[in-house]
Amino acid sequence: MAVEFNDHAAAAWVALETGMFGEAGLNITYLETFRTGLELAAALARGDIGVAWACLGPALLTYVRGVPIKIVAGAHLHGYAVVARPGISELSELNGGLVACPGKGSPCYLLLMLVKEKYGLNVTIKKMAPHVALNAVMTGQIDAAALPEHYATLAVLRGGCKVLARSQDVWPNMPGSVLLVREELLENKPEVVRSLVEVTERATRFISEDPDLAAEIVANRLGISYEEAKESMGHLNYTTDLNLTEIQRYIDLMIRYDCLEEPIRAEDVVDTSFLGGG
Repeated sequence: MAVEFNDHAAAAWVALETGMFGEAGLNITYLETFRTGLELAAALARGDIGVAWACLGPALLTYVRGVPIKIVAGAHLHGYAVVARPGISELSELNGGLVACPGKGSPCYLLLMLVKEKYGLNVTIKKMAPHVALNAVMTGQIDAAALPEHYATLAVLRGGCKVLARSQDVWPNMPGSVLLVREELLENKPEVVRSLVEVTERATRFISEDPDLAAEIVANRLGISYEEAKESMGHLNYTTDLNLTEIQRYIDLMIRYDCLEEPIRAEDVVDTSFLGGG
């Protein structure tokens, strides 16, 4: 089972820390972490992983490449921001500048393209993993970076950077990460998938009901301070809901920005039957 190394996977960290997996009969004691969703997607394609919490964009890329997966629950909405180096305070100041983001098809790339379009920006995009881009923007090697949380918050609190735009500014209900499983697990052990979804729902409620303890757990897992975790998590809407209309919009935008070569239907890659005790 795999997650991205950020607070998008907060429900997974909470479930692991509080023993929810074991209580549900799932023998999970370790989560493999990846720096980006694109790296995680590559591991899924190789067949190394059967279950993952990953950002929607990389999950869709995995599906169109022929990997038999299904999205069975959401994890959160939002959690992406364009952050500028110290000294830049307006989006217009990025014109002609250098902006980093993870690879094409990542949600940060999608956000950057939406921001470029909405505000008429002309920038050069450089591919960088979030942890590399974080250092580059804090030290002024680049003008800005499109970053996932918790990296965006670290850039502000540790590096004096400024958030110029968040996903909330250009897309009120932008899907974030999802829980996905390989289809053979769905077909051969549906009870396991049901338990995974139930644990995800339970852990997501925990985040809402006890945000302070959830932030302590995430801070410990990510090696950041409680204050950083609490601030960062406040920029996400943790929910297991799957909105097919918004997911289809995500697909359509990925095609528009040349991240996907062929159209797909949201209902073909999403299975909502396990949500809400279904």
